[in-house]
Formats: sequence, structure tokens, C-alpha cells
Amino acid sequence: MSILTSPRGKAEVVHCRRTESQDIYCIQKLIRKFTQKLFGRLNIIYLLEKANLAITLCNDREEIMAQATFLDYPNWNVATPEAWPSVFRELDSDIPCTPLNTLFLHLFVAVNEYSVGCCKEIIRTVFKAVPDLHFIFLIVPSYMSLGW
Repeated sequence: MSILTSPRGKAEVVHCRRTESQDIYCIQKLIRKFTQKLFGRLNIIYLLEKANLAITLCNDREEIMAQATFLDYPNWNVATPEAWPSVFRELDSDIPCTPLNTLFLHLFVAVNEYSVGCCKEIIRTVFKAVPDLHFIFLIVPSYMSLGW
């Protein structure tokens, strides 16, 4: 359990767990226009079925605060699921990413007020849960700005 504080000073006690199918409705409610621009239009059910890891962050009232879905290949058709390691090696041969030590963030949604803290907590949880993981990549269209 951790405590997240919003920019307004509100605090929430949160914990992470694996995403369950009954979370889909709440995840869909957290999707905004910015989410679709960043990750594309997604079929949440299909994405969760294919996910290597999907983490949900809940508050102490079991309300969903955030969710992230990770797969072992890039989104946005950057490369085919089989060919991405060679494409990445061409881009930067110094980064030793492989299918065994790398995940790609295909979806992240959060309650706006707590989004940065939620993201940090989920990333921390993923690295704890998967000890062999060394890299998490977020691939976005070049015209997108992540802002804060």
C-alpha cells in the first residue's frame, strides 16, 4: 500500500493488483480523448486477453484509480511482434532489450488528478513483480506531447 497525493493536497491510500475482467467497465470510463490519441482506439477486452501483464491500481474503497496494460511487442505497428528486436537494434544497438527483458505499455488510464502518482506506483509494481524486466517502452506518435 502507498499514499498518493494530488496537486490539490488530497490523499488516497492505494494498492496494485492484477486486472480482472470485471474491471473493464471502469477502465473504459477512464479513457479520455487524450488516451485515444496516445494509444489509438483499443478493444479493451482483446487487449486484456493478449496482455502479458495488466495492473489495476485501487484506492482503499476498491475504486479503480488507474490501469496499465503491458505486452511483449510494440504498439502502433512500429514493427511486427516477431521483428521488433532487430528494428530496435538498428535504432540503438547499445540498449540490450530482448523479448525476455522488455515490455511495452499499450494502455494507461488514470483519474486525472492522480495520474502521475498512479503511473509511478504501477511502474514500481511492475518492476517488483517481474524481476527479469529491465525495460518498459512507451511508443507514441511523433506529433504527441505527453506534457507533464
